[in-house]
Amino acid sequence: MSLQESLTTVEQLLEKMSAALLASDAQAVQAHSTALRDAASVFAQEVEHASRKGQPPLPVAIRRRMDAVASQMAMQREGIARLSVVTDRQVATLVPQADSSSTTYDNGLGLRATKPGVARIYRSPG
Repeated sequence: MSLQESLTTVEQLLEKMSAALLASDAQAVQAHSTALRDAASVFAQEVEHASRKGQPPLPVAIRRRMDAVASQMAMQREGIARLSVVTDRQVATLVPQADSSSTTYDNGLGLRATKPGVARIYRSPG
């Protein structure tokens, strides 16, 4: 596969990834992210192989495309990080963290407990 072909594959998968993210399709995001990672790895190997063979530096057009891909990937990463923070906040709102001193199945070491596992006997009024 040539540099042009492998870069085109990366660009196409990046577009698919963007569409999956916009559609909030988790399965497609997972599938496209794996394919994108693999395609980017192949492209990186192609670039490394070309540089080891002593080929001339990459053409300006390919460098511009690479910069565009890197920029778009950085924006996607930032968007995913922001989405992750929003999701964490929403989950924390819906499922608040339990206070360990007020849990149902506590270990018996509350503020008033003197010995672990000792039953507290309360007197009823009157």
